[in-house]
Amino acid sequence: MDNDTRKILTRWQSLEKGDGLRRVVSIARVLWLVGLVLCFFVVVGVAYGLHPVILVVAAAAMGWIIAEGNALRGRLGQWPIFRRYIDWKRVQEDLNSDDKKA
Repeated sequence: MDNDTRKILTRWQSLEKGDGLRRVVSIARVLWLVGLVLCFFVVVGVAYGLHPVILVVAAAAMGWIIAEGNALRGRLGQWPIFRRYIDWKRVQEDLNSDDKKA
């Protein structure tokens, strides 16, 4: 099995049986908080007349972080649907057979 396939199957297994969902929720919260802090920084920076380059970099970082958090929350909301359609027996068999080969 190629490395990309193994990563995806391992990630799915972590979401199903491990602490993957808990980590995803905490990462989404951290991204939201960092985006909020950057938003306040940009607003205060505009009010105090900080250099435009600093504001552009902070605003770009804020936009990227907010987009990543939204994408993560979107995928988290889709997980129950994907979970029903994944053949968990086959995922486990493929990971076990790959472990035996290694």
